[in-house]
Amino acid sequence: MQTRGAYRTPDGLPHVDRARLESTLLTLGEIGRNPETGGINRTAFSVADLEARRWFISKLEAAGLTIRIDPIANIIGTLPGTDPGKPSLVIGSHLDSVPEGGRFDGALGLMIALELVHAISDLDISLRHPLEIVSFSDEEGGLVGSRGWIGMLNDDDLNRQYGGRTLRQVLREMDLDPDDIDRARRAEGEIAAYLEVHIEQGRVLEREGLQIGVVEGIVALDEYEITVTGVANHAGTTRMADRRDPMAAAARMITGVREEVLRLGGNLVGTVGRLETEPGAPNVIPSVVRFTIDIRDPSRLVLGRALSNLHEHFDTIAREEDVEVAWRTLAQIPPAPADQTVMQALLDAAARYGYRHKVMPSGAGHDAQSVAAIAPMGMIFAPSVGGLSHTPAEFTRIEDAVASADVLLQALLLLDERLP
Repeated sequence: MQTRGAYRTPDGLPHVDRARLESTLLTLGEIGRNPETGGINRTAFSVADLEARRWFISKLEAAGLTIRIDPIANIIGTLPGTDPGKPSLVIGSHLDSVPEGGRFDGALGLMIALELVHAISDLDISLRHPLEIVSFSDEEGGLVGSRGWIGMLNDDDLNRQYGGRTLRQVLREMDLDPDDIDRARRAEGEIAAYLEVHIEQGRVLEREGLQIGVVEGIVALDEYEITVTGVANHAGTTRMADRRDPMAAAARMITGVREEVLRLGGNLVGTVGRLETEPGAPNVIPSVVRFTIDIRDPSRLVLGRALSNLHEHFDTIAREEDVEVAWRTLAQIPPAPADQTVMQALLDAAARYGYRHKVMPSGAGHDAQSVAAIAPMGMIFAPSVGGLSHTPAEFTRIEDAVASADVLLQALLLLDERLP
């Protein structure tokens, strides 16, 4: 029978403390919780987020880690290794949430990281590499903290608004220097491997009855704003044959996005998330329609083929509807493949426990996507019940959280041995 704390099975496999992990998840889940909806409101640098940061720092300190806050406000707790000259093994995630979000997105990864520190102590494990636990700032607002690690922040980021304050002001309030964010940058070779656990935010694992998803890479993501320009006119007096209606053209284009994505298939997904019209009156044919396209695939080649086809299709529609169409790039994020050595450690760990698992891509962005630019990266997905995320109904079963924690701990030990 398990005693309090992490333990080893008769065959020597380490297991984390289920009750302790569940307790920290529940405790963090009360910070920023809306009692009426159950939603979590810990948007970056809000009062609730700052409270969660203080709580997390206290938990890391109590676990024996040395704490530092880097220039972009990432929280870094360090456990020394037996060989201080080695690069660090890093486990990261985030505390911030979307408005009315769930209590597992981001939080699960950090509570598992905290549990691993306790398990290492319980089992008297010594790591050769230093271990860093990192809570990245403002993941939900665009991977701000992790982009700081790779030198990808600029004035637009520093002028971003947080509850009426710019990031510059927020950093100064935290006694940090916004003009010094370049010092947050981590050098290549400084990190031996980066690991992250996250909820799947989809239904693949649940549908297939699996406990662990080993991420093979994070998809490439492009975002565009499409502007369709026609001629505004009276809705009642303008004959259909005389119209240059950008809404009719935009409707065909939007349908075309879905048709193209379904035609190419695979892991390709496309979303039209915003639609605006000018002048926006019910009795006026619009002069301008704008909509956005979010399109993602693990392969930049597949993404390029889809976009090329959409450009050609939109041009054809514009000619037929006698309107003009223009594209504006909002974002182009490259794919981030997982490191093969790190992936293999995760797969070996899952197999040792007998946890049902599969290799799969990540359709959402994560801090791992940034860190992959400077270090070997690997991720684990835990199943999301119903595939729900960014909602109060978001839920991951504790037994699945424990499975992810076990795999991460075993993979950490394997990497500590295998990495040169």
